[in-house]
Amino acid sequence: MTDTGARPIDVDTFLDGLKFNRFHLIVLVLCTALAAIDGYELYVVGWVLPVLAKDFGVATTAVTSALVAQQVGMLAGAFVIPPLADRIGRPRVLLFCYLGMMLSALAILTTKSLLPFTICRFAAGFCGTAMIPILVTLAAETAPKRLRATVSTITVSGTMIGAMLGSLMQAFVLAPFGWRGAFWIAVALPAIMLPLIYFFLPESLRSLVARNPQDPAISALTKRMRPSVSGDAEVILTVAPKPDRPPLAILLSDIFGRGQLLRTFLMWGIAISSFVFITAGVWKTTIFKDVIGLSLKQVALINGINTAAGFIGMLTIGFFIDRLGFKRVMTGAFLLAGLGATMVGLLAPGIGMYVAVAFMGMCQHGSQASIPALATALYPTRSRATGVGWTYGAARVVSIWAPLFGTFVLSEGFGPIGIFAMLGVPLICGGLFTFWLMSLKDAPQVITAGHGRG
Repeated sequence: MTDTGARPIDVDTFLDGLKFNRFHLIVLVLCTALAAIDGYELYVVGWVLPVLAKDFGVATTAVTSALVAQQVGMLAGAFVIPPLADRIGRPRVLLFCYLGMMLSALAILTTKSLLPFTICRFAAGFCGTAMIPILVTLAAETAPKRLRATVSTITVSGTMIGAMLGSLMQAFVLAPFGWRGAFWIAVALPAIMLPLIYFFLPESLRSLVARNPQDPAISALTKRMRPSVSGDAEVILTVAPKPDRPPLAILLSDIFGRGQLLRTFLMWGIAISSFVFITAGVWKTTIFKDVIGLSLKQVALINGINTAAGFIGMLTIGFFIDRLGFKRVMTGAFLLAGLGATMVGLLAPGIGMYVAVAFMGMCQHGSQASIPALATALYPTRSRATGVGWTYGAARVVSIWAPLFGTFVLSEGFGPIGIFAMLGVPLICGGLFTFWLMSLKDAPQVITAGHGRG
């Protein structure tokens, strides 16, 4: 990149000096839409499970094998795919994975028995699990640092949009078109997005410069990112020299190296705490119905309140993180979510329970959305997708056992207070781990609205 008017500037300084513009908005909208599709694709089986089992002529519990296969695929993909995104580019890997999910859904439409269906769900899980880490990494690296948490959590909120799509599918598609109608949607959604990924979703400028500072794509991308600059004005982006070590050694050092190991383990502890709550919480519907004694209509209302409040929490928590810092906002959100969970049990089944569910949902989903935002701040560009993806992978490894929580509390006859107090424990642990991590020297920081550090 040479030009008579060019001047050298560090890539981070260049990006952080940009105003949020049309370029950033396009990336954010695309990443959020792709997250919504990912949310729909990975949870569609649960929404159609009874109808699917009846059509295949098997017991509902037999479909568990497909759910387990999907979880195994998600676990494998969480560790395998993110390093590829760091090596060959985020949009390229996104194309491959969304194409894989589309083809697996297309293959499912031809299945008439459980075994091929199970194999296809393994493939869908493998392709889909790394999407959120990669999307959040791409959105965060494109945005100025002062807005990274905001764009990260908005991107993650797309998963809630996917859940809403699932609800609409159940209401308007499942009855007239059966479970295959749900999977036709799973084919159509990524098919629509594939050309948009190819033509409009750019690689991270930080990643391009880190891989090859002489890449001709850098010049075109910088001009796209500065639409208000006229003419052929150009900058020379500088970056720290690459370490003279094998790529694997660099990757492992970035994540587990000296000074980073404790931060990584605390990051994993935060994610594990949140995922344990989520996977143990799959029993909440049963608990509300069979332990607290709510009607199905009341349970549906509870779930609706939780989803709506969670969506608000996901959309807004990044705004507060970018102004007050991870330590105060993320720690507080986890601790308040734990308090909210306990209050649900204490106030059940009265009106206060519904308020507590809304409070818990907003704080819990908000803190969950902030996990990839924190992880992107923890790892360098060259290993960022891997760091975020492995954080999710570690959480999935441990949370596999969390669904046993429901079997335990129901068989032991726990009441609502004991059950929801126990559900609050992992959330409180998430808050304590966040506080510990953010109290370490060189902990991830944000540029606050007042340009301070916090």
